[in-house]
Amino acid sequence: MSAIRNQLHRGMKWTGISTLFITVLQIVQFALLANVMGVSEFGLVGMLTTIVIFAQILLDLGFGSAVIQKEQVTKRMLSTLFWINMLAGLILFVLLMTASPLIASMFREEQLIDLIRLLSVMFLVAPLGQQSQYMLQKELRFNELAFIEMLATLLSFLVLIGLVFAISPIHAYVLSQVLFYGLKGLLYFAFYLKTWRPGLVFHLGECREILSFGGYQLASRLVNRIGANLDVLLIGRFMGAEALGLYHLANQIVTIPVLKINPILTRVAFPLFSKNQHDHASIKDGFLHITKLLGIVAFPLLMGLVAVADVFIGTIFGEKWLEAVPVLQIMAMVGLLRVLMNPNGSVLLAKGKADITFYWDTGVLILYGIALLFAVRTGDIEAVAWTYVMVSLVNFFIGRWLLSWLIHLPLKEYAKTISKPFVLSLIMTIIAFLIKETSIYFLPIEAFWHLFIAVGGGAMVYMGLLRISYPFIFTKMVRAKRRSMNCETSQG
Repeated sequence: MSAIRNQLHRGMKWTGISTLFITVLQIVQFALLANVMGVSEFGLVGMLTTIVIFAQILLDLGFGSAVIQKEQVTKRMLSTLFWINMLAGLILFVLLMTASPLIASMFREEQLIDLIRLLSVMFLVAPLGQQSQYMLQKELRFNELAFIEMLATLLSFLVLIGLVFAISPIHAYVLSQVLFYGLKGLLYFAFYLKTWRPGLVFHLGECREILSFGGYQLASRLVNRIGANLDVLLIGRFMGAEALGLYHLANQIVTIPVLKINPILTRVAFPLFSKNQHDHASIKDGFLHITKLLGIVAFPLLMGLVAVADVFIGTIFGEKWLEAVPVLQIMAMVGLLRVLMNPNGSVLLAKGKADITFYWDTGVLILYGIALLFAVRTGDIEAVAWTYVMVSLVNFFIGRWLLSWLIHLPLKEYAKTISKPFVLSLIMTIIAFLIKETSIYFLPIEAFWHLFIAVGGGAMVYMGLLRISYPFIFTKMVRAKRRSMNCETSQG
């Protein structure tokens, strides 16, 4: 196995553990909040989350990607960027404190005024660890990053539990978020203190390249955030709340692999590719390996969802949502394309092409906006979903062309990498569909059991196909298990 693959696997282990731990706690947290909050109060959580996301993008200023990508980063550069981040945090604090009435009026929620002001306190502390976090990632210290993130998540969750029954749930939530982001900043800073501590240095001239790269990355992230909300805005404006509800449900389901699975790989890939930015062969090998792993994990999830969409929706969300089934089946194709496109950013940024990333994202946003505007005027939510598929296909092929230019990745080699996971997942999908239809026809039982039988049968088929097609995966798992058992025996 190549060196870059070994490093990918080591980083993935820690990011995977961290992601799983945090995801489980988040699910429990939101289940708790949903039970103790009213519907309108729970809506405030969504509004505050949106504010935090935009504020974090502005706080980062694109420096994170710039520091990780740059081959040589001096202590003077880090100190300069540290003070810029601290200043940005102070400005965000003042802006949120003073503009909270305006933001609250935009959302038509007066309660947000005090909540935003309380939330703004975190921007006085969180910037402390920005540069330290970037350097930990740059140096591939994913075990320390995972520990910090899990510890901050756990402590903030425990504080939430302690406060949620003592004060109003929404204030308890905001305080837990202030603790979460503030504690992460302090821990990042403390963990990297032995390697670097900020000096009383401010030299913008040395940071010219980082500022330029960061500017493009900041603009690109803002464009992406606008694009992520454009469909919601236009569907809500032209098609109404019911159509938006169906679309939003389907879209949320298919983005789970992108939001939870892809970052496990791409977070490791970017600093690793940056360290090998002049070695096309290593980046190409790492990119294809990531693509294969994503295909093995995400393809069966999204393609299998198409096969069981009706019983899945009926069981999990209730029969009132069955109209979302065809939308979900169409949007699964968008999910597949997004899974495959997501690692492109790691390559582009590692090669220092933040400007191309921005222009590409902006062009796709314009294309998507125009196409979506025509689609929503049809009044057909399925037409909107198909429009998203078409734009995603265009985006996908542009990405393939960019990769062939940047790292000389032939389309044939890429197609070969994704073809095996796709074919295996397609076989599983067909079998899962047949199992589901057969059980519905012959077994007069609840929808849950049809779903259980189809998913269970499909999973067994897929695992069998994987074992035949990728025997090395199972061989590695068996060896790891034997090593673990041997360690336990020797300790006993």
